[in-house]
Amino acid sequence: MPPRNPSKIKNSRFVNVLIAIFILLPLSYLVISARLKTPPKIKNTETQNLISVSDSASLKLQAAIKLCKSSPNENNYLSLGLQYYNNSRFTECVEATKKAIEYNPESFLGYNNLCSAYNQLELWDLAIATGRKAHLLKPGNELAKNNLEISLKGKASLEKEITETEQHLVNAPGEENCIFLGNLYYKASRFEKAIASYQQALTFNNKNAVAYNNICSAYNELKLYQKAIENCEKALKVDTANAQTKNNLALAKQKIK
Repeated sequence: MPPRNPSKIKNSRFVNVLIAIFILLPLSYLVISARLKTPPKIKNTETQNLISVSDSASLKLQAAIKLCKSSPNENNYLSLGLQYYNNSRFTECVEATKKAIEYNPESFLGYNNLCSAYNQLELWDLAIATGRKAHLLKPGNELAKNNLEISLKGKASLEKEITETEQHLVNAPGEENCIFLGNLYYKASRFEKAIASYQQALTFNNKNAVAYNNICSAYNELKLYQKAIENCEKALKVDTANAQTKNNLALAKQKIK
């Protein structure tokens, strides 16, 4: 076999390299392009829906507030109370619904809605009282019956928790446990006992702003406004920025006038 020509071998290798380059370049471009492409954004429709619902509830509330200012009556205040309820602002719901009842003292919807709002606030005695009133106005109404049942069960559960906490406090006296028991008494509308429990908490820490504020609130419920003012002022000496204490103090001063 004759010897191979070296120059031909070199030329053949060069041609093969060029062919390989032309094949690889397009493939490399495709791979790089695929990596650089930004995937399409996926819309979080669930979050958007939640925001939309929240905005809608807020807008309806603002519209109801304006309507009550321009045309105050039973129906408009009932609607306002409902919008407060839908926005989980149950205290404001109570106040608006009470206004509706002022226009109609026999308002079934008013008493039934009050019962539901008090249930949310776990103010069982008030819930039971308003629930029974609604039941008397419409004895066969299932919604009123269900709301009253919730109130009665809540009351029974609260009384059980009070008994258990009283027993626990004997074995584990302390600032936090006294505050907790005082809150339970407050929910049960046993305001004198609540005050005594908060005062016991102060024997462990005489700078507990929460205890002073809660005593103020309990005295407001008992219509002992001067004592309420004294305790609110003590609370503000400890916590000058507490908005709830300021509201309680303003209420007590307003009642004295």
